[in-house]
Amino acid sequence: MPLLVTSASGANGNGFGALLAFELDGRFRGTFTEDDRIADPRGLAVDPKENLLFLNSGADRVLAISSDGSVVRDTGRIEGLNPGGANFGPDGRYFVGLRSARTVIALSTSLDVAVEDVLPLRVVPFPRGFAFGRDGRLFLASGIGPDGQGDNAVVAFSRATPTQPSRWSTIPN
Repeated sequence: MPLLVTSASGANGNGFGALLAFELDGRFRGTFTEDDRIADPRGLAVDPKENLLFLNSGADRVLAISSDGSVVRDTGRIEGLNPGGANFGPDGRYFVGLRSARTVIALSTSLDVAVEDVLPLRVVPFPRGFAFGRDGRLFLASGIGPDGQGDNAVVAFSRATPTQPSRWSTIPN
């Protein structure tokens, strides 16, 4: 399997708007798949249980892709999704950061059920990325947006109180 990298397009990065493939020594192989549902790709994560790559498309959808580059699952267009990064959570679900809504949602890996709100809308001013701790806490980074608003902080959410973040760290300017 090659090394795969998302290359955002337009205002998101002025890149290729494709999922790019590289050899492990850094040689460029080209676009991994030409599926037109992949537009302005953002986040991706590998599901080791099924050996599928889950990819967030700027076309407001989430896709599961096989090792040969075929799309095997598709949420279909989800109005207003505007996905960012993603991770698999401790419970095996696929978690997606929503850029406009400034929150995180969860999806079943089957991609055929409704999204579940994990955190409240607009929980941070400018979400930048998230990860899960070994204890199941969700850590969400918040940066400074193009409008200068934000807080350069990392907040933590426990499974027991997902609506009550605690400031975990402040990121120095």
